[in-house]
Amino acid sequence: MFENLRTPKGIALIAVFAALHTVLSTLPYTITIGISGSITLGVVSAPLLGIILGPISGGIAAMIGSIIAMFTNPAGAIMGAASFIPATVGAISTGFVIKKRGYISAALLAVGILAFYLQPSAGQMLEYPFMHIIALAVALIFSTKLAMWDAELSDLTKLSLAIPIAAFVGTLTDHIIGTSIAAWMYDLGPSVFTPVLFVYPVERIIAVIIATAIAIPLYYSLKRSGIFDLIK
Repeated sequence: MFENLRTPKGIALIAVFAALHTVLSTLPYTITIGISGSITLGVVSAPLLGIILGPISGGIAAMIGSIIAMFTNPAGAIMGAASFIPATVGAISTGFVIKKRGYISAALLAVGILAFYLQPSAGQMLEYPFMHIIALAVALIFSTKLAMWDAELSDLTKLSLAIPIAAFVGTLTDHIIGTSIAAWMYDLGPSVFTPVLFVYPVERIIAVIIATAIAIPLYYSLKRSGIFDLIK
């Protein structure tokens, strides 16, 4: 998991994907409710980083890209100085699923869900994190032998299973971490969360589909090119 940090080519790869994340984090994906600003296409690139680079390097790339994007696109920094956290954690979570350590991703989801439930108005919207609870279960299930891929995804025929599962878990991790931070920062309650109870799952599933559609051919191309071998 630390291979990319040990070679110039690995560091360069982190820089390239951090730049990609920066660019996508300046483009709007959907609107926000209850707070000003917009959710950006960073929700698509964050899990992509975890898939391609793994949890550590992917998390670093997401953090760097998100911090730069906070200055280049202030409208996307809807949580102020904390805006880099959701994408960073989302990339890390995605990467750990790919590495068959989904129990760590489940723990990250559990932290986000707990933080959401600890807010004062949580008792009025207990059902809100239902998709995140599903993602937590998926992360745990695919920490077992049901995760048929190996940690390096060397069997490319299994990409079609591993990548959407990892993207789903990572995207929902990103969402619950961001939701919890925003709920505490802006004292958000049922008037904000109830109307989007069945909207956010659709929004996030679309993001998973887009991330998967990009990640499968991109991972395959990088694998075929030998780039992954050069950085190890």
